[in-house]
Amino acid sequence: MSWDVSVMRFRGVYQKLGDIPNDEECVFIGTRNAVQQAISAYFPGVDWTNPGGGKFDSPFGSIEFQFRNDDPCTGFTMHMRASEEIVAPVVAMCLENQWQAFDMTTNLFLEKSVDPTCGLVQWQRYRNSLTTGT
Repeated sequence: MSWDVSVMRFRGVYQKLGDIPNDEECVFIGTRNAVQQAISAYFPGVDWTNPGGGKFDSPFGSIEFQFRNDDPCTGFTMHMRASEEIVAPVVAMCLENQWQAFDMTTNLFLEKSVDPTCGLVQWQRYRNSLTTGT
């Protein structure tokens, strides 16, 4: 179980899922190598030995980066098991690269959200309710 965020780029910039026009399409975010380098700039030490993605481990949690089968890439998904400290570098990475990070919990884009940690907090509560039974 993880907090899942999908990263992509559109022709326009959107606040939430409902703002995306029906005819919108994802555009390339870069070659797989370039995207991996951009990710590694914010999450140094990612293990890229898996051809389908990478794994980042740190004291504040982990991220699994899962790529689609395209190169150049149209996006990737992050499966996060982490504390709130993980959110700021995700947002900064997306802003620098003109990517949008879609929070699958809140249906909002992290870099446009008033509280980008909201989905993570909701996921943590849900996870904790499963493990504690409350």
